[in-house]
Amino acid sequence: MTYLRNLTYPRMMLGNPTNSTVSMIAGNQKGVTITAQEGRQDCFTQMWFNTPRDTSLVFQTDIWNVVGDQSTVRNGYVLIAEIDPWNSLCSAASAGRTSLKFTPTRDFIIRLACPDSGSANFTQPLLMTEADWNQMRALGEGYFDGDLMPLTNGGCSYVFVNSLGS
Repeated sequence: MTYLRNLTYPRMMLGNPTNSTVSMIAGNQKGVTITAQEGRQDCFTQMWFNTPRDTSLVFQTDIWNVVGDQSTVRNGYVLIAEIDPWNSLCSAASAGRTSLKFTPTRDFIIRLACPDSGSANFTQPLLMTEADWNQMRALGEGYFDGDLMPLTNGGCSYVFVNSLGS
């Protein structure tokens, strides 16, 4: 069972932005733009999670339209860390599809960052167990739509069988 399906409205889950603003991507309810406030550094927003623990998870998102001085991003565009006390689990600073595997042992955050004086788009964010992620990958990238539902063309078809006693 997928722990957290596609974050349909990720802005609803994002905490107060630090030195940045968050907006939905126009025409795309499954993504956000993080924009640095002018003259500010260390610009990000983040989501907090308190379950599950000791379960291998994967966070996947598409990062694109990164604008600004990319050398200024601290700890990557996506940072996953445990809190109280702080323990960085993984991070990624590349544009394109990013998949991060991690196993939290306590409350954790997923931080989305943008360059100073710039912005970055994050779309199709997924958080799932590693087992579910492996199953999804085995079926292929083109198998699912943005909500992890099978596509009508090329996806699986469901067959319902009713058994009647004779």
